[in-house]
Formats: sequence, C-alpha cells, structure tokens
Amino acid sequence: MSGFLLDLFRHPHPIVVHFPIALIVVAAAYDLITVVRHREIPPGHGLLLWLVAAAGAALAVATGPEHDARGISASFEPHERLADVTLILALIVAAWRLWAAWRRQVVKGPVRKAAYTVLSVAAAVAVLVTGYYGGQMVYEEAIGVSMNGNLVHPPIPGSHGEHD
Repeated sequence: MSGFLLDLFRHPHPIVVHFPIALIVVAAAYDLITVVRHREIPPGHGLLLWLVAAAGAALAVATGPEHDARGISASFEPHERLADVTLILALIVAAWRLWAAWRRQVVKGPVRKAAYTVLSVAAAVAVLVTGYYGGQMVYEEAIGVSMNGNLVHPPIPGSHGEHD
C-alpha cells in the first residue's frame, strides 16, 4: 500500500478536517450575502453547502485523534469542545435549511432571519476558533508530529481514549 493510502487510513483527521472548515465559512458567508442582498433566504439556496458542511464536520469530529493529545496539550480540551459545538451548530443550520426546503418556506421576518443568521455565523466562528486550537496543537506543540519515525510529543501512557 502506498504511503499516502496508509497515512489516509492511519491519520484521516488532517486530511478531512479542512473541508468542513472551508464549507462552513463559505456557507455562512453565502447566508450573510443572501440576507443582505435579498432580505430573505430562499429555501433551497445554500442547502447543499450546509448538508455537506455538516456531514464533513461529523467526519472531522469522528476522526479526531484524541489519543495523540489527551493529557499533554492545554489546547486539546477547548479544541474538542468547540469541535462538538461546531458540529451541533452545523447540524442545526442544515436541519433548519432542510426543513425550510421541504416545506418550501423562505426564511424571512426579522426574528427568524436574525436567529438563523446568528446560528450560521456562530458555526463559522466556532469552526475557526476550533481550527485555531487545532493549529496550536500541531504548529506550536507538535502534537501528532513525527520526526525520524518517532512522535515529538508521544501520548501519555494510559491516556489513550480516556474521557473526563
């Protein structure tokens, strides 16, 4: 098996995580532009973006290599919690959009638009802050980084898969 395929199966998180980051930010920007330009959100507009973004966020959370960082990084807990918040927000926004499309209803009215827009933007902010903490772990603390076949900061023995 080639090195790329082996890494894909051993370490999928760094490969899949960038897609939901980009999609959530683009989807939230699309929502903001739509609300400003059209004063309402048509039911099907942006739906596919949010569905794929939510699915990607679920995959990113599911592939997070917590055993690499648990107990050795102060950034791990905020990263993990914010990833969960991001996933929940993305799922709520995607469900709202799916519901609106199914019912063929535009998102309009000041309260609904504001609530929807706040959730959409909150998902984008959450994913960006989650990425910040993930970047801290990789680029500042070298979590999950190998040199000459050895982890720079190996996991603490017994911390593999343990939860608080």
